[in-house]
Amino acid sequence: MPKKSQKNGYPTEAQIKKLIKEATKTREYAFCYRSKHAVGASVMTADGTIFGGCNVECNISGLGTCAERCAIDHAIAHGYYHIKYVCCVDEKMIPCCGACLQYVTLFSQVAGDEIYVINAKTNGEYEVAKLSTLLPDGYRSSSSVRTLRWYTRKGKSAK
Repeated sequence: MPKKSQKNGYPTEAQIKKLIKEATKTREYAFCYRSKHAVGASVMTADGTIFGGCNVECNISGLGTCAERCAIDHAIAHGYYHIKYVCCVDEKMIPCCGACLQYVTLFSQVAGDEIYVINAKTNGEYEVAKLSTLLPDGYRSSSSVRTLRWYTRKGKSAK
């Protein structure tokens, strides 16, 4: 879906480094007792606040949480709804799963803007892509847009 005006610009090198640092730090806390596949993530909000997250596995398939969703939920739990950037750190630079991309799409609607996704390796290598490129046909609500955007005015990033 084309945007009329894009407020979120491409992340700076300094922003990327901060996001990778936080994602790498939170990756250490991953609860991955079954797969041993630790993933860390971070998000940056409109005011530059960064929140981290890690993957959490569960005995029951499907009840775990990906690192990206954990980082977004961490921001939400602190009153931040306007997400600008999402960063994921893994050993092999494995891309975000489809469920996470769809979850991020919801928050692009909250912000009314593009979100950039940084995919990084633990050695610091990274790639940056627009969410709309990674999931061009992701589901976007047409009936709830006004309600979704209200959260940007409610959250701490708006203050």
